[in-house]
Amino acid sequence: MHTEHPIDELIRREKETEPNPFLVTRVMAKIEGAKKMRSRAPLWQTITLAAGIAAVAFLGVSIGNSYVENGTAEVALNINDRQIENLGYYNLGDNE
Repeated sequence: MHTEHPIDELIRREKETEPNPFLVTRVMAKIEGAKKMRSRAPLWQTITLAAGIAAVAFLGVSIGNSYVENGTAEVALNINDRQIENLGYYNLGDNE
């Protein structure tokens, strides 16, 4: 195949690339810094978040129940769609 030569050339160039000796040190320093910066959220934020989620759930259930209670009347909708669905045209032999 003629695609093997460019692929082999790319692999050869990648193998010849000199790695940066300080890359591992910089990556590990960033990881350690991120571990040190990570801390627990204050208690008031946790309580506020929990109260907000509870309020949204309560309001969602309340709104959902209000539609069910007010919408208990059965509504039937009868539409004569005979003129819309002219299936007689498809039953004719010459329109197949």
